[in-house]
Amino acid sequence: MKLLIDAGNSRVKWAVHDGRDWLVQGAVEHGDIASLAEVWRQWPITAAWGASVARAEAAQALEAATPCPLRWVRAEAGFGDVRNAYRNPAEQGADRWLAVLAARQLHRDDLIVACAGTALTVEALTAEGDYLGGLIVPGLKLMLSSLARNTANLDRSAGVVTPFPQGTEDALASGAVYALTGAVETQRRQLQAHTGRAPVRVLLTGGDAARLAPWLAGPVEIVDNLVLLGLLRVADEK
Repeated sequence: MKLLIDAGNSRVKWAVHDGRDWLVQGAVEHGDIASLAEVWRQWPITAAWGASVARAEAAQALEAATPCPLRWVRAEAGFGDVRNAYRNPAEQGADRWLAVLAARQLHRDDLIVACAGTALTVEALTAEGDYLGGLIVPGLKLMLSSLARNTANLDRSAGVVTPFPQGTEDALASGAVYALTGAVETQRRQLQAHTGRAPVRVLLTGGDAARLAPWLAGPVEIVDNLVLLGLLRVADEK
């Protein structure tokens, strides 16, 4: 029975898999990591695999909470039939790499893999298994909070997304969403130009996936917990 842990910038998502199905899943803020020890002891976990982009303190707290040694997964130059074009895979966030590996397992087409969390990451993967690289953009909440902190008159709640905002609140919401979806659509066009194939499907995951999906122009599929799916693939194949 495997425990899989995705430690993000603000939350930790986790799941237990018995080799056939997901038995339980959950998520906590970083400040509540210690409470997971009691939860995880309820399951006969024999292996623990994790990916982290969190601060070292969060990773250490997770190691203390797991009922068995925690094996951290990091980006590599290749895995299975996926080849990583990143210049230095060691500096790449493991979450980005694992999302690509999960996407490859789900589809063998040209793909854009977008994870909409604290940051938005947008990865390009070809049907041949070549991971070409990707973008990192401030996420929706981070973008809005940055405007609130660093401008004189924009510390206000965002409104609704609309094609032609006619109020500041709507301008904030629309600007942030269009900036994020614009990054995704730009990568989609770049990949189509690179391969000469269209249309390119977008796999979208993360807490803000549902907020972005309606504003994307091409084929979109929301996949929950893509990083955990990638972790399961690595745990099963290593």
